[in-house]
Amino acid sequence: MAARAELIGDVGENAPDRWEAPFGTDDVHIALSALASDAAQLGKELERARVAFEDTPGVQVIWQQDVHQLPTGRTTFGFRDGISHPNIEGVGLPGSNPRETPIKAGEFILGYPDETGSLPPMPSPDVLGRNGTYAAVRKIHTNVAARRQYLRANTSSAEEEALLAAKMVGRWPSGAPLTLTPEHDDPELAADPHRVNNFLYRENDDRGYRCPAGAHIRRTNPRDATIIGDARMHRLIRRGTTYGPPLPEGVLDDDGADRGLIGVFIGAHLERQFEFIKAEWVNDGNFIGYPGEKDPVAGHHGGTGTVTIPEKPVRRRLQNLPSFVVTRGGEYCFVPGLRALRWLAELED
Repeated sequence: MAARAELIGDVGENAPDRWEAPFGTDDVHIALSALASDAAQLGKELERARVAFEDTPGVQVIWQQDVHQLPTGRTTFGFRDGISHPNIEGVGLPGSNPRETPIKAGEFILGYPDETGSLPPMPSPDVLGRNGTYAAVRKIHTNVAARRQYLRANTSSAEEEALLAAKMVGRWPSGAPLTLTPEHDDPELAADPHRVNNFLYRENDDRGYRCPAGAHIRRTNPRDATIIGDARMHRLIRRGTTYGPPLPEGVLDDDGADRGLIGVFIGAHLERQFEFIKAEWVNDGNFIGYPGEKDPVAGHHGGTGTVTIPEKPVRRRLQNLPSFVVTRGGEYCFVPGLRALRWLAELED
């Protein structure tokens, strides 16, 4: 990822020479994710991994990041995350949006036809590549205090502040989408898996008066919105979690703590999935008619950013946005399938 940092907007304070070690080196890395519902179980899984490392010559642990779900179940910015996921053909599980036509499995898993009808390139031999995929792993620091300060400085009431924050994200803190509930948060709607993602932009909000075209969720998943090209060619499987302590509610000054997000972006075509989304949809606004405007949440603004919010009778344009996120590191990984893992284990034997 470091070699392609400029393409995806990792420059300046986000550049690889400022990433945490060992991110951005030419060394061969293995990323292991240990997941558990409680600390005791997590300890057991980590111990299994430690024993395996000790028995494998030439492998050592060089970095570890503790992650956890915050007590609120939300991100460090205070918003519910992980709501949307694609409808993948053949997996037997519904997507989060009942209006999304199933996407070919080859967009996400190697060895199967993608949306073009072709097989994505994959490692050889077939036993290694088939049923594998690729993942972009990212560590992102969140400037929570800076975001709160900007919202406070550009609104005149708590209600306006909450609405402006939602306009930047495209959802309310509960996860309720602006497209379905533009005036106020609706936790009951957000808690209903059959409704929280059941919307399209061209049908429900083509002009962006509810959810601005530049909002984070609309940029990263335009759905049926009018754009150049087919949004289905750029869908990803995304998973993320938080690290670090939350900044207490109402605090506007930075406490110096490191907090943020660890994101994993999975797809069979990282160049036209993860990299395209970062370069074209997050860090530019040409596709929505706002050249130079970046994602108000995930874009790197550097204090000079602008964001357009459609309103009647006159649109609003936010000025001088600082960057609310900073890249701390990233890697591109090949994710082998279970059969490939067994094959690799047999090679070791």
